[in-house]
Amino acid sequence: MSGPALPKGYGPNRRKTPPALKLWVAVIIANIAGILISVWTAGRLRAIPAEASTETWLFALYYGSMFVTAIVDALWLDEILFKGAFRLTHLQGKTGDTVRPSDDVETVAAATSRSTVSFPVLLILSGVVSYFAFNAINGNFNFFWRNLGVHMANLRGDDEEGLQRRLQAIAELSIRRAPHDRTLIPRTLIGQLERGGEEAVWAAWALGRFSDLPPRQRGLLYDALIAATRGDDPRITREATIALARLQNRDVTKTLIAELDKTLAEEPADRRLIYSTGWVQTMDSVEKLEAILGRSDIEAQRIAAWALAQHRDEKGGREVVKILEDRLPSAPFLTRCAIVHALMITSDETSNRALMHAYDTATPEELEAECPLIDIDLRPDGQGEAARLLEPVDTYEMKILQTMGALRATDAELRGEVEPWLEKVAAESEEGSLKQSRARSLLEGIREGRDDTELAPPAAKK
Repeated sequence: MSGPALPKGYGPNRRKTPPALKLWVAVIIANIAGILISVWTAGRLRAIPAEASTETWLFALYYGSMFVTAIVDALWLDEILFKGAFRLTHLQGKTGDTVRPSDDVETVAAATSRSTVSFPVLLILSGVVSYFAFNAINGNFNFFWRNLGVHMANLRGDDEEGLQRRLQAIAELSIRRAPHDRTLIPRTLIGQLERGGEEAVWAAWALGRFSDLPPRQRGLLYDALIAATRGDDPRITREATIALARLQNRDVTKTLIAELDKTLAEEPADRRLIYSTGWVQTMDSVEKLEAILGRSDIEAQRIAAWALAQHRDEKGGREVVKILEDRLPSAPFLTRCAIVHALMITSDETSNRALMHAYDTATPEELEAECPLIDIDLRPDGQGEAARLLEPVDTYEMKILQTMGALRATDAELRGEVEPWLEKVAAESEEGSLKQSRARSLLEGIREGRDDTELAPPAAKK
């Protein structure tokens, strides 16, 4: 005899939860858990753990959570799109021979259609979506690690064998920026500055390349570099001084002058210090730069000429014009080239007289010779970062005419000297030559820029 009928919802009459619904709940749980794990691990990895082993298991956890999420998502999609064919055939082992008559039609159809392609495709698609979704949620973590994190991780250790790896990492970080935290890399480099040694020398140089940092965030750099200038290591002091000068921090002026005094006793002088005075631009540097103009080191002279010109806008800065003009007649040829370029920067029209004299006293060979550029290697090892000065390359005579074109001549007395001189240069030049064309162009520009109608007699007025 059969027992009494069970109430609806109990025993065999209980309504079973559809697998798709169960998998949907699993999808929600897996995705939330995966996101939380990825956010936590990405945050730890951005902080760059001290131990490489810690980084390994963090990455395993990061990508492991992504992989688990992709599997759960793929199972749910298989359930929705293919009625759970993969689950039935590969996880539950159902085939056309093992299905029961009581199974529903969809289960029988799914169990008998053995697809070997559908689930791998779904898994790949789910993995790709998870990869980009996790990456977006974590602020483009993959980009961060590929462009920044790997180099920051390479700063680990203090073994001698890994020194070059660490120095190369500092060099890479000096040209990279973190889009969501602009102080991240400077803070990392400051950590290297504070550790001392060769890494600190390179870190000081690297921090000097962050002149694009907003002024309100530069205080972080200033404090660390100023502290470094007060240390016991002369190499770190010098690199930090140059870095502060490149960042145009005037608090470094006294230290910079002291370093200039030291380098004047060196052979050759550290050209980077001379170059740095052109960034800080304080009149305290002018006397030192004038002394360098008289040294035997021609490259140092050329850089000093450029640096002097950078002081033109300082209070009392116009005195550098006289320094440059006085040195021009007796300077070596390459230094004269640099002084002519510097006079173009200072833009004092009275320099036309010095320029005409420089042209007239130059030999024909010098007039046709090129005035070369200056490349100053700023990196501690002298490779990889060159500052280029005195552009563009041109012949000495063209450099003079170009500078006179920038200065013009507005004073009537000065025009009375410049215009006949330009007429003479044009007349003596080869017909159709660039020199003749430039001299005539300059002459026309000076004449067009003046108004002599008030000086002309009434009959001559139109």
